[in-house]
Amino acid sequence: MPHRFIDYLPGTSTHLAHMPPTIQQQRAGILSDRNTASGHSAMAPSSQPSPLPSNLPDPPPLLTPFETQPDTFGLYSIYPTRPTLAPEADHTLEGVTDAPTLEGLRATLREVRLGVSAEISDDDLFGAFTNPSSALLMTWHYSGTDLVGFSHAREIKRLDDYLERKSNPFCEEYGWQQSTVKIRLSNERAKFPSENDAPQLEISGVYHRSLTDIITQTFEDDVSTSFNMTPFRQYWNAPDNRTLEVFSESYASPEMIKAYEEVNAIPRDPGDDLEHVVASLMVWSDATHLASFGDASLWPFYLFFGNQSKYTRGKPTARACHHLPYIPNIYIDIFGEPTSSSTYTHLKRELIHAIWELILDGKFMEAYKHGIVICCGDGITRRVFPRFFSYSADYPEKLVNPNTLVN
Repeated sequence: MPHRFIDYLPGTSTHLAHMPPTIQQQRAGILSDRNTASGHSAMAPSSQPSPLPSNLPDPPPLLTPFETQPDTFGLYSIYPTRPTLAPEADHTLEGVTDAPTLEGLRATLREVRLGVSAEISDDDLFGAFTNPSSALLMTWHYSGTDLVGFSHAREIKRLDDYLERKSNPFCEEYGWQQSTVKIRLSNERAKFPSENDAPQLEISGVYHRSLTDIITQTFEDDVSTSFNMTPFRQYWNAPDNRTLEVFSESYASPEMIKAYEEVNAIPRDPGDDLEHVVASLMVWSDATHLASFGDASLWPFYLFFGNQSKYTRGKPTARACHHLPYIPNIYIDIFGEPTSSSTYTHLKRELIHAIWELILDGKFMEAYKHGIVICCGDGITRRVFPRFFSYSADYPEKLVNPNTLVN
């Protein structure tokens, strides 16, 4: 095929076959024959410093930069230290797209599901109803369509009974929790001595998932083999002999490098020789209507991992999106008069902050400070530190969510 018709995956880096295996890879038993075939041997172990007293924390490891060879496009990467996993080398154009015209096997990453690993079948989806037709009619009902002669009360009762049973695939064992939050109500026409004296609204039925559980389950799954555990900075040798830095992926950004150096500078407990990596958390929120007619809506928060390529995150069949909480719709009628739009916006903001307090619980804050020890999908045990890298919302939601993730 002529070279002008050959397509490449943008940003593909040189395969790191010339790299010697690390200690973690040797422990995991994933040595390959690539070093023997290429004639490269493992590096000799460096001399060990004198042992420190056992009651003192181990010093952080010294990060020695590692540079790859330029690829066909003249792109090369500089890692803060030698990586233990380089999924970029295995990316193909077919693996990150869903185009039906592409030939070859397209690698589709399966969805990571918390708790029970059994797949949800069609029988599970319609199991709460008398038959699939009743389920579809219930869908019509909740979309705002009136159905003459249809007994939706009976189907609602069956749905409630089904959700009460632990055999349904949407129970707590799949990571979902139902909690209650409380917010203080403000009134433009009334003054209270303090915020604690204002009426308190209790909002039940807040469905959410544990952020630390999502991180643990995802990094334990085989899908984590597509994650970039070690960030890097990418450069391009331009034809005019200039060297330009390339910004393409979140894991190739200065902020990711900064976070990686920060978690590796944390003092270690004696004997802790685990690799410290960053779980790059990228959060989206977008309220959406569920039907063309009616007022049925949903307001979820989405979570993606910035360790994963943007091409994979943008591939629907990769199922790289995780749902965090669902923000409930509330109607407040306590003071006996309508609420102004500015007050209602304030109350929605308070509700979102209260739900974020559910998500950023003590378990997450412990993981944020000390990391989570996880045996990842490639067989290497790492200490994973969650860090927030982005929070994306449209303009109306930005007015509701100012400074949500600050401090």
